[in-house]
Amino acid sequence: MSLPNEEVIALLKDQFVVGFRNIEKDKHVGLSHGYKAGQTAVGTTNGAGGRNVQLVVMAPDQTVLHVLPGFWHPDDLVTELKFATVLHRLWLDDGKSREEKLALFAAMHKAQVRRFPVDMIARSDWQDFDRVVEVMRARSEKRDTLLRDAAGDWLLDSNKQPRLKPTCQLLHERMAAQPFTKLGVFDMERYVDYGRPFYDNNAGLDKGKNFPAAAKSNAEREKERLEEFKKKLAEEAKKAKGKQK
Repeated sequence: MSLPNEEVIALLKDQFVVGFRNIEKDKHVGLSHGYKAGQTAVGTTNGAGGRNVQLVVMAPDQTVLHVLPGFWHPDDLVTELKFATVLHRLWLDDGKSREEKLALFAAMHKAQVRRFPVDMIARSDWQDFDRVVEVMRARSEKRDTLLRDAAGDWLLDSNKQPRLKPTCQLLHERMAAQPFTKLGVFDMERYVDYGRPFYDNNAGLDKGKNFPAAAKSNAEREKERLEEFKKKLAEEAKKAKGKQK
């Protein structure tokens, strides 16, 4: 999580209370290998491995201010943590109604996207294996991960493939859809549903540890997704048959 960085550590020490929870048995968890605290994380892009780890920023009453899934570059992590402190001040503002706070929350997350520096956007590119899976899913189901033009059509890259939103943009847009939500009802499954559920950027460097509960959750989630897809195909076939009559 880029924590071995002096600026990140100082910020967490001065303005946050840090805790952790094992998410192995949570429904949204992905698959990976576990490593010891002393092992070095391989450098990667913002949001990579989003199902495997999430940094949740909350107010003391467990109202979710921001969620940073996966790994983050320390410079971008500092930017996002400071943004969360601004949201916290908004949440504590007694001069605004709840409705005003909800509207401002969504607007601030969307505005944050327009302020991203070029370097942060570059560090928020997709891993190749996540890109392949996400584009494949977008061809068969409606996804919010693709960049579109004013007409709603996909924007294409130089290889004529759909362009994906930078992960930093995607996540702020998804946060805007869940304004000031309590942790107990925050839809983490929907929030981290992007790319491939298996992530292991240390592959080949060390053996790691397997997580049986996570493997079970992933199998159940994929089974549910397959059943939903079959149901959708059946409904479309029924509609098509009705039109032929």
